[in-house]
Amino acid sequence: MTPTEAAAALFKAMPQPVTPAQLEEYGVETSNVSAQYIAREIVSLNLYWILAAIEAHIPSQYRASIEVQLFESIRNAWLNSGQLGPGTWETYQPELNERREHYARLADQEGISYTGICAETATLIEDQGFISSEDRPKLLVLLTDYTPASEYGRLLDEGF
Repeated sequence: MTPTEAAAALFKAMPQPVTPAQLEEYGVETSNVSAQYIAREIVSLNLYWILAAIEAHIPSQYRASIEVQLFESIRNAWLNSGQLGPGTWETYQPELNERREHYARLADQEGISYTGICAETATLIEDQGFISSEDRPKLLVLLTDYTPASEYGRLLDEGF
């Protein structure tokens, strides 16, 4: 698998940005703006796991190429189309880096599990006022369904 193929496979493995209708399927009623914010957080959560998988499974000389191509796919397909809310890649990248550092600290220093990091994401979304506290458990179920973390490592193991 080439870096281009790896980036394409990872992008394909990522869930599409969540819509208000999909959120309703989980019992979470929200506006289009809130759904875009939730979709953005889900993408950030998935990218945390993808980038960790890249670091763990890919030789260092290929990592940057895969990341750049993956980011380009996300920017072109989802960010530029508005599915992840307003803003540009340049405004999203610091937010993404902040989330990655936060999740890494939770996982590496505090030993928080996959489910715990999904719960932290649900808390971040609730704290921003995009869901009610009653919807937090429902959102946690959605987050675990929409964050196939183990799939990313397996995909890279099979290809590299």
